[in-house]
Amino acid sequence: MDSILCLTDYHLNSAQPFLYGLHLTRHLHNDLYIAHIKDGADFKVQEDEGDLAEIEDKEQVEELQKLRQFIQSNIAPTDQKLPIRGVIAGGSLWESIETLTEQYDADLIIMGMRNRKGLAWRIFGGLTARMINYSEAPVLMTPPGNQFTPISNVVYATDFDVANLASIEKMVAWCQALDAHLYLVHVNDDPAEKAWAKQQMEKIMRAVEEDNEDRQVSFIVLEGDDIMDNLERYMQEVNADLIALTANHKGFWDRIFRSGLAHEIIQEVNIPVLIFKS
Repeated sequence: MDSILCLTDYHLNSAQPFLYGLHLTRHLHNDLYIAHIKDGADFKVQEDEGDLAEIEDKEQVEELQKLRQFIQSNIAPTDQKLPIRGVIAGGSLWESIETLTEQYDADLIIMGMRNRKGLAWRIFGGLTARMINYSEAPVLMTPPGNQFTPISNVVYATDFDVANLASIEKMVAWCQALDAHLYLVHVNDDPAEKAWAKQQMEKIMRAVEEDNEDRQVSFIVLEGDDIMDNLERYMQEVNADLIALTANHKGFWDRIFRSGLAHEIIQEVNIPVLIFKS
């Protein structure tokens, strides 16, 4: 990974995405860009390059000072030498995110969510849905009330779609760098597909084992009618710090996010969610 874009609006929960960005940067050795977008402001992207006296726009200076204060108040002395850059942008949120993602060639976008009300819609609706659908970068979202925890156990929920393979390869590499354990799980809710599901998981298992001798990866197919209930219990069982998935519009996850139960569970999620684009 070369570049992480971490978005902040200075809300109470904004420190958590930043802490996860710092954690990943320590292990993945990427550049970390902390970005604040002032919706509707009439100025372009501006990096904090040190001497604010050289910037003529007073509004930009004020925004960069706020961003500096935010970064300094949330960074430990041991992280001062990490490659962190503050960035501000004005204009519409979506257009600014597009610009920042392209300009800094972001491999990952990190953002927080303000409250639990409508959390399911926030994940797959509105601005975040546009990011998932149109951004080439994966999106890591921290739920409200989440307290930063080093990533040690990651659950990746797969529906065996071909798009999952690239995401799994990334997750294996990131988990190796983080010294984290990766749990690849599929919940099969159709007894007629039990043999097929096992066969698909075995294919993934062989591919991962061939490419990663020192892997820390577990594989499991869970059986049960209630996909989300099984997944939630498994996450608790392995003490997951992060859940990852590849969002697509058909099949497994489409069924999940149309169900009322799924919305209730997602509204209670208390660990970060990493979503790869299909």
